[in-house]
Amino acid sequence: SSGSVACLFPVLLRARAERKSCCLEKHSPGRCARDSEEMATSDIPLERVQALLKVDCANGSLYNHMVRVVRSLAADKPSDALAQLETLSRNLKDSAFTGAKAPEVAEPSLAELAAQEQQKRCAEQSLKLLRPSDPTAAPKVLGMVQNYFEDASMFEWAGVGFGKQESYQLGMSLRQLAAATPGLESLRLWGKVLGIEGDYYVAEGSLESPPGAATAVPPLPGTPEARVDPRGEGANTCIYWVKSGGFAPWVRLPIARADHIVASREIKRVLSGKLESPVTATPWFPGTEQHLLRSQIARITATCTLAPAGFYEVMDPEESGSKNKLKVVEDALANFPGHEALAVQSGWAHASPFLLSTGKTNWPDVDKYPEGALTEDQTAEIAAQAENEPEKPMLEPIEQDLEELKPEELEGSVAWSIKVYGDEGIYTANDAPQTHRVTAVRSNIWPGAITVVQGARFANLYVGYGMKCGSLVPVNKDSGLPLRGTMPLMPLAPDDIMDEPKDLEEQEEPNPIQDEAESDKGDVDEEEEA
Repeated sequence: SSGSVACLFPVLLRARAERKSCCLEKHSPGRCARDSEEMATSDIPLERVQALLKVDCANGSLYNHMVRVVRSLAADKPSDALAQLETLSRNLKDSAFTGAKAPEVAEPSLAELAAQEQQKRCAEQSLKLLRPSDPTAAPKVLGMVQNYFEDASMFEWAGVGFGKQESYQLGMSLRQLAAATPGLESLRLWGKVLGIEGDYYVAEGSLESPPGAATAVPPLPGTPEARVDPRGEGANTCIYWVKSGGFAPWVRLPIARADHIVASREIKRVLSGKLESPVTATPWFPGTEQHLLRSQIARITATCTLAPAGFYEVMDPEESGSKNKLKVVEDALANFPGHEALAVQSGWAHASPFLLSTGKTNWPDVDKYPEGALTEDQTAEIAAQAENEPEKPMLEPIEQDLEELKPEELEGSVAWSIKVYGDEGIYTANDAPQTHRVTAVRSNIWPGAITVVQGARFANLYVGYGMKCGSLVPVNKDSGLPLRGTMPLMPLAPDDIMDEPKDLEEQEEPNPIQDEAESDKGDVDEEEEA
């Protein structure tokens, strides 16, 4: 330090001066003999001081530092050298500081270590999706599983997608779910329902019908069992699984209930992302969020599942064992509609049964009940309900939706919009015309529902909040009210801009103030004569 330098510097100078005077006085042997003992004793602390000064402390020795201080003072020759000594010593010491050597290999930061650990976990989870749970077991025969990674390219053209990495993980996760579900006939990605704290990825699948289901006696109307459609029929035609995303496991949702569907039409609620969370709403909803989610999926599926016209046909109920069963027609791919036919609403049809006001897809069939099971009043009530609200047939064209709201000058339905994306050129492949365009059909009632087609491949998907919207369709002509069951708190389109009011015309004052008489410039006003 500068204090130690100030103390040792005079000692060093005094020791050197004494040694020099001793050497110069060699002609005086008596003097040297007299001082020999003192020089012997003074040489010992001098050597120790020199050794102390020359000790290297990583950033140089004190001796070298003192030499640099003296040289700097001798070179600059300041007038106030004593006042600048400590400042000069500190500056020289700071300039000579080198610090510790940097490591040869850069050490990763905490953020980089966390990212590497996350990448490692992601790689391990990805390997679990690719590898079977039991490598020694025989390969399982899967049902018809959607190759979502191929369908994702069509959705990307229409502006809907989850990214390549997430799409690949979803596709592999669907295959893993199919391998872990016995009796699965088909499986596809239904869509993604957005929430406040988390989202739901939804998978849709169909299972083999249980034996004896076609010959079972339906439950009596009004009983709790009658509120639930049998598996494979109505709102329970398919079963659904959900996951929170990433590598989370699939969780199977409960079956749809008619009373849940009816109650879901009366409330407007954005999902939270937690299946077990309560549904606090008015009117009261008889279930938790998983039941509300299942009801919304049933409503969206019944309205927004589309297929090209002529691709499916309705199966005979005696052959299928139930109503509203579809099958692919013969030579469906060979006779697939052209791109021009799919660019209009007449080329599309509903591929899912319509939900009635009761939350079910059909009215009870009185012929399936044993004689005497239903009273005459029950039979008459069922007939009256079926007459007031008839069942809609399967494969109904979408251009017939919301005919009561259709403006006179509009062709097609206000419930759907169609747009063509990509290259619209026509090419020849194998002596047949071919196009790479992507045609997308979007729902204006359920924003987020979309059906895309490219060539002879089509797919349905939903990505949204599960809320019905009425601001994209006209209001009722008679009442002026928006579409029933829509969400007025979430308008997706602004209202029409009103015209500016006309400027008011200036009018003369109806009671004008009379002008006062001109002043006569006098100092005093003359009194008016009586």
